[in-house]
Amino acid sequence: MSSTQLAQKGEMAKKNKGLKLKKKLIPYLLILPAIAIVIGVLGYAIVAGLLMSFYDIQFSFAEAPFVGLQNYVNLFTDATFINSLVVSLIFVFGSVALGLALSLAFALSLYKCTRGSNFFKALSLVPYLISGIATAIMFRFLFSGDVGLINLILSTMGLNTVNFLADPVWALIVCILANVWFVCPFATLVLLSGIQSVDTELFDAAKIDGARKPHILLNIILPLIAPMMGISLIWLSFASFNMFDVILPLTNGGPGRATEVMALFMYNVAFDELQYSLGSTVMVIILFFNVLTSAIYLKVFKIGSAD
Repeated sequence: MSSTQLAQKGEMAKKNKGLKLKKKLIPYLLILPAIAIVIGVLGYAIVAGLLMSFYDIQFSFAEAPFVGLQNYVNLFTDATFINSLVVSLIFVFGSVALGLALSLAFALSLYKCTRGSNFFKALSLVPYLISGIATAIMFRFLFSGDVGLINLILSTMGLNTVNFLADPVWALIVCILANVWFVCPFATLVLLSGIQSVDTELFDAAKIDGARKPHILLNIILPLIAPMMGISLIWLSFASFNMFDVILPLTNGGPGRATEVMALFMYNVAFDELQYSLGSTVMVIILFFNVLTSAIYLKVFKIGSAD
């Protein structure tokens, strides 16, 4: 092979490397504006909130004294905050457990729909498109003690009515149901996309081997859509820890403080009591729980791993 041919071959190899590098860089360049906006908006808010949690801010940040971890100590020695923390954990656990079960059931049902599938997929998004305040009003109409639809049905059937929103346990259950109804559609579509990506030949082979539907679900569908389940759990946990706009108009944290989750406690402390530092501290704690649960899901479901 002549030196000219070697040189041409080397140039072609360089061009191929350059094309491969461009192909690898293009996806990152396309998402760079979105990342920049997220970092610019959320990043600034997170850093500012974290800094505020180390100061005692009353009216002005410039005049606020540095108090270190005192705000965190004050919160974890405050019975009101501990109550909101416990309520939040119960609320998130109930929302995630019920939300995942319903999302999976809805996703499987939508997958089985052959006629009008696009219509039903669009219909399943309706709760997600409705505002949190509208969701709260609907659930107040359903569970109101005097004229609520559920109590009207109970009285028609000759059963005792229940003042749902005045009972601490029932009020929290109603909040969980409203939250699940509100955030479940997005998780449903994520799981549906995972189920649709499974090769149908696997289902056919399992049926030929005599596998029943529970076996197919447990041994084929769930393992193959594990990453999608992890993403759904991240969304359900994130939305539940940050839930505010449904609970405020639905119960306003009542009765007593039975439904006062951390997000609502943060709002009351920061904007009713004007304790901005404590409000920022609660924000940091909510962020910590969001990051912790997301990290656990990423580890358990091996999202993004090469395995």
